[in-house]
Amino acid sequence: MFIKKLKSDNNLKNLNKYYLTRSNNLSGSIKVPGDKSISQRALIVSLISSGTTIIEDILDSEDVYHTMKAIIQLGATLKVSKGYIEVKGVGLGNLKSPKSPIYMGNSGTGTRLLLGLVAGSNALVTFYGDSSLTERPMDRIIMPIEEMGARIVCSDNKKLPITVLGARAKGFTLPINYKLEIPSAQIKSAILLAALSAKGTSFITEYKKSRNYTEKMLSERGVILKNKKVNKYKNIISVNGTSLVKPKNIKVPGDPSSAAFLSVAALITKKSSIIIENVLYDKFRLDIFNILKKMGAFINIIREGKNTCKIIVKSSMLKNITIESKNSSALIDEYPILSIAASSAEGTMIMKGLGELRYKESDRFSAIVEGLHKSGADVRSFEDNIIIKGKKKIKGGCIIDAKNDHRISMSFNILSLITEEPIFVRGNKSIITSFPDFFKNLNELGADSAIYGKQKN
Repeated sequence: MFIKKLKSDNNLKNLNKYYLTRSNNLSGSIKVPGDKSISQRALIVSLISSGTTIIEDILDSEDVYHTMKAIIQLGATLKVSKGYIEVKGVGLGNLKSPKSPIYMGNSGTGTRLLLGLVAGSNALVTFYGDSSLTERPMDRIIMPIEEMGARIVCSDNKKLPITVLGARAKGFTLPINYKLEIPSAQIKSAILLAALSAKGTSFITEYKKSRNYTEKMLSERGVILKNKKVNKYKNIISVNGTSLVKPKNIKVPGDPSSAAFLSVAALITKKSSIIIENVLYDKFRLDIFNILKKMGAFINIIREGKNTCKIIVKSSMLKNITIESKNSSALIDEYPILSIAASSAEGTMIMKGLGELRYKESDRFSAIVEGLHKSGADVRSFEDNIIIKGKKKIKGGCIIDAKNDHRISMSFNILSLITEEPIFVRGNKSIITSFPDFFKNLNELGADSAIYGKQKN
């Protein structure tokens, strides 16, 4: 579709005109696309590996495509085949200064990780993105990479476009010692990638657990990383500067976040029973399903391999609960779809500590509250908390502006499956950044969709 340059299964020109109508009885088995976080990290780590890496089942989405194009500009050689990509890396610190600025589209993950990687190199690179990515803050990345000696040129608001002159170009790369006050796997990963080129040992202190795919990939490729758990909340990651990152082939499992959208669709529609295959088995990433289980969801997770599982989901009468702020780092991408589940559940859902949602692809905090209110759900907020009182009937019949945020777009399309009148979402095209076959997969499971002006199914 993007990476493989195949004709899309969905008509991307009409994607912004798609909407879902009231549906029942979702059924069947589906395989979700590859995990976006792992796909992008696999490309970036392959770039600095000394040798060739084969990546199987990579997510074929717009965000991953832009990261792939970026590593080519930075010197990687790629061969795209059916089912896998072969990446010949340049080795650590040998990035090429591209002839033109690198366009990252809407890929916040790719941009932040590459900013860190370039900071430890001798390359000169300018990054820019689409209108949405340009509004996302990069100050928490800039601060630690400047600490190691990289030179940053950007506007006072610390947003894209950003030019980075790697610390190696100045002849020295200092180790980093950074306290991650707000949990962010992207910032942690950017610092780790920058620290690979430092002279000495760098330290990252985190107070809440976040995704650790970068640590795992680097450790598997010979990088010395250590974790020192100080107490229940404080963990210190240390990484030694190195000269070699070994290549290692990787098969990308299915994305738990994509699985969550399909799961909620089955839970809130009547007489539904679906099976989602080949999902990444990661307890941290599967926390969304534990929350849904606490709400009374019929969900059965069956482990099938070292790092994959299948998930069986059936229609359920959900009951709302309180989700404490300590869960926020694990659920940060799932709060939009959790809010949809809560809107039709019994009782009141309180979701605490959601301040970080304001700094995602859009202000997701406001998007959830405004979108649910517009749809006829019972919602209010105070400080960093959202309170949703479930309703048996939700009117719908409105237009939601997703502001080019894929998770907001998918969430309110899912809500349209149960509203009395369809919800029309502006910005469906953003879905191609992470889950291009979203509508196709739902149709395969039995959901009814349409295109403005004509019936699709």
